[in-house]
Amino acid sequence: MRMAFFLFGALLAGPGAVILATLFLGLPEEKLERFTPRLLSFATGALLGMVFLRMLPEALEAGGIRPILMAVLAGLLTLFLLERLRITRHCHEHQCPEHAGMGVRVFTGNAAHNLVDGIALALAFQASVPMGWIMVLALLGHEVPKNIVNILLMRESSSHEGAVLWVGLASLFTAFGGLATMLALQGFLRATPVALALGSAVFLYMALADLVPRHRQRPVNREAALQAALVLLGAGAILALRG
Repeated sequence: MRMAFFLFGALLAGPGAVILATLFLGLPEEKLERFTPRLLSFATGALLGMVFLRMLPEALEAGGIRPILMAVLAGLLTLFLLERLRITRHCHEHQCPEHAGMGVRVFTGNAAHNLVDGIALALAFQASVPMGWIMVLALLGHEVPKNIVNILLMRESSSHEGAVLWVGLASLFTAFGGLATMLALQGFLRATPVALALGSAVFLYMALADLVPRHRQRPVNREAALQAALVLLGAGAILALRG
């Protein structure tokens, strides 16, 4: 049953996010720019809540402090190097000159990023089914803006239908990465604490290196207060989970 829930969640967070992105592309650009930070705010709170309230405490309890913290550090450094090498690089901005006209690179980076998302999603479902669904919501908040930008970038070298197709194909890597992780964890249950630690590293990197800096780009006003409330709502959703 857990595997069935995961597969459904992976399809929602992968191809489902692409479908939502195509729907949002019909909105005026100013509405997109206002809506995107709100999605990212909820995702930020949910990701940080999963790390510090669920995944990392469970990993530390089962695996010991030093090995788990070393695994977290290794995961963070690996993700940093992958981004420096432009393997997992992606954008949320509607105008991204770095990636303009680079269809193959955009597809490769998007697929690699979705693969990591799938691994993280599998770890969330492995911890508990409710936490897995919160992770699906967090990924939707993160993936929909990313897919909007990816479609816009791919349209510079392809038709709209072709751009949606390529972004949709990359989204399938969410299910591939997660399915491989679920199967591996079932065969090596003793590796679960280390896997949770690596998942914590993924969530931390996504939240602190990618999402949090984007909140600093807006002045302190009513919109900033709303974003802060959504961050707390995301973390509160994790805190409200039982077990």
